[in-house]
Amino acid sequence: MAATVAVSNRELISWGWIINRRDDLVWFIGSVVSSYALLAANLAFGVSVSILVWIWALGFDGPHVFGTVSRTYADNEERRKRARLYYGCFALFLLGPAMVLAGRAQVFGTDIWGPIFFMFASFWAYYHLVKQHYGFMILYKKKNDDLSEIDNFIDRAFILTGMTYPFLHFLTHSPAASSHVPFSLQTGVVSWIETIVFFAFVILLVLLVARQAQRLYLRQRVNVPKLLLLGAAVPMHWIVLRMIEPMEAGGATTAVATLTIYHNIQYHRIVWFHNRNKYAREGAQSYGAASVINKTVWRYFFFALLFGAAYHIPHYTIVAPGGFWMAFIWGGAFIHYYLDSKIWRVRRDTQLNENLRMAQTANA
Repeated sequence: MAATVAVSNRELISWGWIINRRDDLVWFIGSVVSSYALLAANLAFGVSVSILVWIWALGFDGPHVFGTVSRTYADNEERRKRARLYYGCFALFLLGPAMVLAGRAQVFGTDIWGPIFFMFASFWAYYHLVKQHYGFMILYKKKNDDLSEIDNFIDRAFILTGMTYPFLHFLTHSPAASSHVPFSLQTGVVSWIETIVFFAFVILLVLLVARQAQRLYLRQRVNVPKLLLLGAAVPMHWIVLRMIEPMEAGGATTAVATLTIYHNIQYHRIVWFHNRNKYAREGAQSYGAASVINKTVWRYFFFALLFGAAYHIPHYTIVAPGGFWMAFIWGGAFIHYYLDSKIWRVRRDTQLNENLRMAQTANA
């Protein structure tokens, strides 16, 4: 009887992993430790912000942008299929410079357009982080057949409010963040919005926990990988932003590097998993540069590091903050953000499902 109960209890837990248990726990969930490590290096051990930013930018962030390039522009088949999308994205390089020039020309009698652009860029960057965590949550939901309407609603609302609130609080309470916003956030409306988002998050947290209890009561499986991901990503955003909040000099830059390194590591692993399954499998056709780049992991990282250096060294050395060329460089990030919102849609892309092996169980 005891053995029967044990088997029955195990059947109530769903363990569908994207790659496998070890890889997922290390790269998609456990890599949140990297964000805490950067935070501790700065606050506890006094490592300067500039050193941490260079480590993050050259070793993780610039290379992760290359991850998108490795499966889009480097892939002959992808370029043919989505030529309008990939080449049309280049227009995003024009958005920032146009707004900066509009500000300098005092279009409509104001020079605020440049600051508004850089605020918009920062907001989109944060939203991009949130969307990636949301995307991984969707992969775990699909892998574990966790797609009921009520669960979809609670999970989606929980992660969005759970990552929006600490960002709003950071914007309204951090002196470093307020200097990047071209208007005052110390208003009653903003305060009300912040309060509403906080209480919405608390309600959704209760609903999430209650829903898992209900599933167990109804003898329905609980999606543990999804819960582990949420338990790693959401608290990290609260802790990092709250710890950095009092900082004045370098606070915003520290927040960017600390929050994003976790995102970078996750992204590298899912890109490499996808690329190996598509470009390096036995009998795979030639996809042009993508096949060459992804022949070995060391070759992939060589090109990624080279790309990262070319992208970020000018960014952090010769380009003036808040100027025309900095606005132009943001175009590369925008292309990455926009393409990522299009190329990872497992619900619609049959080939992507195959390359991510979504139809296969991964309980090991």
